[in-house]
Amino acid sequence: MDQMEIFFESPLYKKAEEIDDTLKSIAKLIPERKVFFVFMNALILKASGRITSNLIRAQESNRYDRKMHCAALVRSSCLEVSGLGEEFRKRGFSDSKYFSIVDRQIEEFRILFLDWVASFDNKQFITDRWGIFNPPGISINHKQNPDDIAHLLAEDDDNSNDEGLMDKLLGNDDD
Repeated sequence: MDQMEIFFESPLYKKAEEIDDTLKSIAKLIPERKVFFVFMNALILKASGRITSNLIRAQESNRYDRKMHCAALVRSSCLEVSGLGEEFRKRGFSDSKYFSIVDRQIEEFRILFLDWVASFDNKQFITDRWGIFNPPGISINHKQNPDDIAHLLAEDDDNSNDEGLMDKLLGNDDD
């Protein structure tokens, strides 16, 4: 079993899929004539899809900075799902009680997520000149020897042919 197959069986990834499956089940309860709810449902399903796609992107990378960037996107997508669920409640969606299940799942996911982020190798990074995704203690002015990070730069070359492939596979492309 390769590393990605192992990851797909991890509690973190399984929980992300569980959130997505729950949202798809809730989506079946939305009457088609309720156009606003249908629109919000499309937004919430898109956000849920970004959780899994960014988990995959992070897991495929060896770079701390890239993993942290994807982790931030995962967090943002979870917050978006929660916020949209709350909006369903406020707008009077008759089955909004089911979003409490999603809230519980997101909280369970958050606990797993914290452990996953803590497992990132903070020695494998390219300095983030914006300073957001650097490992603790690394400033934006940190100088790196090009020879020491050549293997990390090669990761960019390896991924250049796959641009947008993951989004297309997961149905997250905007086309």
